[in-house]
Amino acid sequence: MQHSSKKKDNEVSFKQPAAAQPPTKYTLAFVRYSLQTLWLLTVSDIGTFVVPGTAFGMFGALAGPLLTTSDSPDLFEILGRLPLVFLWNFAYLCIFTLANQRLPESVLEDSLNKPWRPLPSGRLTIIGTRRILLAALPVVLTINYLLGAWEETALLFCLTWMYNDLKGGDEDFILRNLIISGAFFLYNKGSLKVASGPNYNTPLPRTWLWLSIVSGVIFTTMHVQDMADQEGDGAKGRRSAPIVLGDRTARWTVAIPTAIWAVVCPLFWRMGPVGYIVPVGLGFYIVGRELWLQNPVADKKTWHYWCLWTACLYVLPLAKDPRAFSLFLKAHSI
Repeated sequence: MQHSSKKKDNEVSFKQPAAAQPPTKYTLAFVRYSLQTLWLLTVSDIGTFVVPGTAFGMFGALAGPLLTTSDSPDLFEILGRLPLVFLWNFAYLCIFTLANQRLPESVLEDSLNKPWRPLPSGRLTIIGTRRILLAALPVVLTINYLLGAWEETALLFCLTWMYNDLKGGDEDFILRNLIISGAFFLYNKGSLKVASGPNYNTPLPRTWLWLSIVSGVIFTTMHVQDMADQEGDGAKGRRSAPIVLGDRTARWTVAIPTAIWAVVCPLFWRMGPVGYIVPVGLGFYIVGRELWLQNPVADKKTWHYWCLWTACLYVLPLAKDPRAFSLFLKAHSI
């Protein structure tokens, strides 16, 4: 039997800043404080996960038979599911951020890179965050069961465990990118399922292939995020691409795949010349920034452009077949 004083769950292996004193519970000030804490917990990842994931689901559902079993997608029916798709994406993001930011080494990293987050700023404690996570897991799984995508949620929970508690995100940048790309596959699949509703059914072969291509984009270019966080990653001991390969080499391992995927993705959908303008133009702009603007501030902006670029790739199916809009205009004789 272990001695009762033995450390549990690494909760006391890092000395956290003193916890801030929240307002009295069950008051308007407490609700406002809690919502602000939730915002600080998730804000830096909303553009990375929630916005692109929601875009993938909505644009894919609106494209109708290209990715779903519906030959007649209803514009307003699909747009009416937008809040549900956002909820699906945001609910899982809450789980991931709670699991990721509660670890002592994550608090140390965030104290360097993002000191305004709830744990390094003292708004939440490590123990308190773990307890919130314990309560949130079944709640989110239940919500996503009602949304019709609980299988993807359960598998995402497994990948979250591998990434955080089993240190898959720190072991090696290749393993990290592999886990993240698998998570994006499930994330996008769940978003498409929620957005499509009863018109999803069994994924089409083309759907599986498009999901795999997008995950390939993530796997080969996701470490663009690491260029701006080298100080914090080094403090945490994370084997990110710029730390393992060196800054210059790591930049080329982002630039080359980005240039390739910028052409391959519109080629997959057999787009016309106009269909190449945005993915190729923005993709090569990211390549240029990655190779010639080499400082943390520029790298952070490059990361934001990368998020925008991936969201633009998600528009390609709808750009190829805007059937939902065509049917709406035809029905209303516009």
